Amino acid sequence: MPKAKQKVSGRRGVPSSSEDSDVETSEPPKSSSKKKTVEQDKGGKVAEQITVVDSEEEVPATSASSETASTQRTGETLEKQFVQMSVQEREKIANDIVRYLLAADFKKYPIKQLDIKKYALKEHSRAFHSLMKMAKEKLQNVFGINVVDTEVGKQKGYMLINALDNKYDAPHQTWSDDDHANMGLVMVVLSVIFMKGNVLPEEDLFDLLNRLGIAADRPHETFGDIKHLIMTDFVRQGYLEVEREQGTDPPTHLFRWGPRAKAETSKRHAMDFICQVFGEDSPQRWAAQMHDIEQTQAAEKSAAEKAHKPSTSQGT
Repeated sequence: MPKAKQKVSGRRGVPSSSEDSDVETSEPPKSSSKKKTVEQDKGGKVAEQITVVDSEEEVPATSASSETASTQRTGETLEKQFVQMSVQEREKIANDIVRYLLAADFKKYPIKQLDIKKYALKEHSRAFHSLMKMAKEKLQNVFGINVVDTEVGKQKGYMLINALDNKYDAPHQTWSDDDHANMGLVMVVLSVIFMKGNVLPEEDLFDLLNRLGIAADRPHETFGDIKHLIMTDFVRQGYLEVEREQGTDPPTHLFRWGPRAKAETSKRHAMDFICQVFGEDSPQRWAAQMHDIEQTQAAEKSAAEKAHKPSTSQGT
């Protein structure tokens, strides 16, 4: 089953984080290319280098591994506005971002970066990247939520993904009846897409649903307008990607897993779901799908190893 979406309503008093770094608040040099060193009180060794940036744009990473490489550098990139803020101001605004993200995630739609700046940061938007990093750490450490980058049209956006196992015998979250039904339908659709080679024609999808008693031509008592739910809501939420099939008249569509589906669940989970449906103890009868799972797991493992591999280039 896909990991449950985090149902958060009316949360207040987001705990403060203790990860604030000791950063000088004096006026930084005007040139954004200059660096200043911060020395430790003991030993006289250079602790870190801080590059002060007076820009809303994220400073590109200096290595091909981008974000991972940047976390391994000795220099930490900070915006000028962030450096000038007090520790209390940083904590307050980071908590404001957390509250906004939790509220905006109610419908599970990706959240635009511009909206976060507009409604949570306001006049502090030039310190977005440093404050957003603090908010991400709070969401992960306090709520067990990962913030995943995505695209909303041509704009940058974010999805909130539950990072905790929602155990059947001791769940840390619950769903309403409607949400529970929708998540069950999502799992059915994702599993069928996987079993059909990771792409499913629209005709095949609605034929399957019709055989399950869910007709596309009339409202369903639980799901309502099933076409709108699948082709609009599930697509906007990121569970599905839909594209028009080439050379079809009238137009038909193809469905694939969307970014939220890839982040919340896996092909292995989809295979387990299929085994439960068919009452099979072993998935080995589906050789092609098991080979797909093995290839995907190998690719994910290789990508993870590359992401965590230390940079071999050392400064002299």
